[in-house]
Amino acid sequence: MIYEHLGDNRSGKTFTNALFAWEAFNLGRTVYCNCGKDASGRSLHILNFPHRHYNFEDLRQMDLYECYVMSDESVEFMDAFDAPKRMMREIGYFGYQATKRGVDWHYDAVRHKNIYNRVRLNPHYYIQSVRYPHNPKLPVQAIKLIIVSRYSSQAKTLWMRQPVLGRFFPIYNHVVLVPPKEN
Repeated sequence: MIYEHLGDNRSGKTFTNALFAWEAFNLGRTVYCNCGKDASGRSLHILNFPHRHYNFEDLRQMDLYECYVMSDESVEFMDAFDAPKRMMREIGYFGYQATKRGVDWHYDAVRHKNIYNRVRLNPHYYIQSVRYPHNPKLPVQAIKLIIVSRYSSQAKTLWMRQPVLGRFFPIYNHVVLVPPKEN
């Protein structure tokens, strides 16, 4: 299945991606994440539990089956502006094959239309994160998830509130940056 996580910056998109990854890990599935590297080449882990790294350029050739793929800061790699490029088409092809291969692919976007159209029109679910309070300088008290299936006009709403919400924060690093791809 393919999931697009939408929301403002600091709204909980990476957190919910990590939460789904944590669930997949606990179910015994291999988890892949596009963690970046620092200047010395050391991995900057987004997830704080066992996972494998991947580069977007190699995604389609990885021959993945029955796994979880987390794509953080996706617009850096799936920008609609880059649509004519071969790599963008390869990512689109990966999306077409993911469901057949039992791959759960979660990617995020601040703005839906910034994502390449062959990808953004393909998710089974859209998950919008809304942070409370909205001001990211204040401590988060709750995250509202609005979940829409492409097969239904009815949205489902799920609330995650403190203190339970805070118990899951250790599964990921919220300050790790995914550096933009080289042109």
